[in-house]
Amino acid sequence: MGNAWANPSIIAKEMLRQLKNNCVMAELVHRGYEEEWMKTYNGFKPGQTISVNAPIYFRVQDGSTINTVDIIERTTSFTLAYRKHVDWEVTAEEMTYNIDQLSSRCLKPAAQALANYVDTTLLGLYKGIPAQVGTPGTTPASFLTLAQANAKLSEMACPPSDRRCVVDPQAQAYLSDAFKGLFNQPIVAKAVEQSRIGRTAGMDIYESQNVAMHTAGTWAGTTGVTVSSTPSEGAATLLLACGSALNVKQGDIFTIAGVNAVNPINGLSTGSSRQFVVDADGTFDTTLNIQCTPGTSPYQIYDASATKNYLPYQNVDVLPQAGAAVSIAGTANQQYRANLAFHKDCLGLAMVPIQVPVSATWKAQESYEGYTITVTRGFDITNYKEYVRFDVLFGVKVLNPYLGCRIAG
Repeated sequence: MGNAWANPSIIAKEMLRQLKNNCVMAELVHRGYEEEWMKTYNGFKPGQTISVNAPIYFRVQDGSTINTVDIIERTTSFTLAYRKHVDWEVTAEEMTYNIDQLSSRCLKPAAQALANYVDTTLLGLYKGIPAQVGTPGTTPASFLTLAQANAKLSEMACPPSDRRCVVDPQAQAYLSDAFKGLFNQPIVAKAVEQSRIGRTAGMDIYESQNVAMHTAGTWAGTTGVTVSSTPSEGAATLLLACGSALNVKQGDIFTIAGVNAVNPINGLSTGSSRQFVVDADGTFDTTLNIQCTPGTSPYQIYDASATKNYLPYQNVDVLPQAGAAVSIAGTANQQYRANLAFHKDCLGLAMVPIQVPVSATWKAQESYEGYTITVTRGFDITNYKEYVRFDVLFGVKVLNPYLGCRIAG
């Protein structure tokens, strides 16, 4: 094959192929919003941020008489927050490569770096997911832990199909070892031979070295934190009290005594404590207005007393009561893995084309199955050098926090 650099489109296509092949999380999440950024409104593109609809729920009503309920349209923002690229100086030797040589020597490792960043960013969305099973600081090593994560998804009325679970390499090793005594099951043979579990506990299991590490705030594991005042229906924050100047970290999980989660379809208590996740860092000064989910719009706090319009969005059996004790997962400053079990529609990724510079003469942009990459090459006349760069523009979003569950490691 001739010189690969003669045609930028060939290079862009090969880079795109390598990017897609090296992504793990990007293949497991919702990819339906790219087209929204491609639309024009009165001749204009939508810009960096779009509004996306939050899930709609309904409640069954009694009797033959209609009791009309207005649909509450809830929205949240989805932003293209990440413009990333890889680049290098093009040497004379590289300019003589054919496409196979160029791909193995340069494009593949460059694509791995971009794919690694995309997957890491998606796995960092654990901070917006309130449910968690397992013990912080203890690597999951049993079928029970996976089953508990799957049960959490079921309690939240998660569809049984398209459930995925991504664990760190140590968790993968421990879980594979836990199944090794059950050789009569094909899934175990795969786990032993390939260190891959496959589908079990109702989920497809994947391994990723990019599973995030969470660092808990100094309030974690302490006693003496209480609810300062009972919130009203539709509250977006919780006012908590603490006698020390402890800090809270985005991603910290806590529960409140006497407050259980409810199934979002029928409103019945799951019998499990409602877990809340902190949405923003903060420090106690006697009290602290915690931004959390449930809480932060569009997932405000509602119990069974909510009006008929908002009752379908009930997420607790009763409102947290003033004086109720608060329990925080983990211990102060503890670091632990946040493995993720989730439905495809829990998390979203959008990767859209970047405007290619008009002045660039050697350039190309390729898109395929939701992936887009742009390649440009330029000459630095001052230093008499040529450079090539590959750019991606993307955003990530927790689309439905109740369709996910963290597995502490």
